[in-house]
Amino acid sequence: MRSNNLLLGLMALACLLVQACAVEDSPELIDQNKVDQMNTQILGEKKTDANSYKGQPWATSSLNDSNKIESISAVQVSLVQGQSSDYLGQADSFLKAATNNGFYLLSVAQFLNKSSTDKNWAIVDVRPAQLYLGGHIPEALNIPLENLISQMGMIPAGQKVAVYGAIDTNAAFAVQTLRVYGGRDAFVLSGGIVTWQAAGMPVVT
Repeated sequence: MRSNNLLLGLMALACLLVQACAVEDSPELIDQNKVDQMNTQILGEKKTDANSYKGQPWATSSLNDSNKIESISAVQVSLVQGQSSDYLGQADSFLKAATNNGFYLLSVAQFLNKSSTDKNWAIVDVRPAQLYLGGHIPEALNIPLENLISQMGMIPAGQKVAVYGAIDTNAAFAVQTLRVYGGRDAFVLSGGIVTWQAAGMPVVT
């Protein structure tokens, strides 16, 4: 008998809980109802003849911050970097003339042929000092690549420049720097000291 009364009490309590849940909406349901009401209010407003929702279009709205950005005119990179605008012109000329100048590459044979009739050449070795001391082309100036800008004045003015390094890529960087920033008539001595020796030419230490 006692167990039956306990069971009836639990059932009554369960019914009360069910009714309480039915009467009081959960916070999630209330929030969802608010969202539904807002959507109904906004979307319930019919579209205007301009086929846009009532109110000011977003593109021209004062809430759209993009309308507050002033137009920006093109600015030369050189001005941003504080460099002379001439450098851009020189870089442009360098790139446009590359094909017609054999990408500024000279073989050892070509260099020997040119320098035999024109002595106005300087040779620059852009390898590190220890490699230069281990053996270099006679009369070559040693200006390590990372020091080229600060030591460019070591190269005699008015002379054409043949540049070689441990790899041709380093020499190419140097040639571009010399042509664009130094206004020098510079070329990569292709293959460097390896091809120089392979051609039977001497090296000095």
